Amino acid sequence: MEDAMKQMYQLKIDGLCCSSIIIEMGLRLRGESNEQFVKAARALCNGMHSGLACGALTGAVCMLALFDDKNVEMTKEMVEWFRYELCEKYGSVNCEDITHCDPYEKAVKCPELMKATYGRARELLEEFGYLEPEE
Repeated sequence: MEDAMKQMYQLKIDGLCCSSIIIEMGLRLRGESNEQFVKAARALCNGMHSGLACGALTGAVCMLALFDDKNVEMTKEMVEWFRYELCEKYGSVNCEDITHCDPYEKAVKCPELMKATYGRARELLEEFGYLEPEE
């Protein structure tokens, strides 16, 4: 997971946001690239630029769909996990409620949120047989 965090940090430096970073990470897991998709995912940044659903969550469900867009159970499990695990900690699924639109809070909370969300998405891909377990 340390290597994944380094990659996510570099993608942030390169100008990507939470949703596009997680989607890029999913593409890398598949050995693919899709600049247009990653670019389009910027529409999900900062809760769709409205403070709504966290971009880490929306990016993660898109990442899962890269592996199987018909696997609704995997998506449901991701959303339920986020709702009950991370909402417990952060109080909401909405970007605005989590970060209060404060750059400092984003800098502190978002990397932690992205790490946890990406990690859970990867676990689901392993559990559902799309990826080999990480060593």
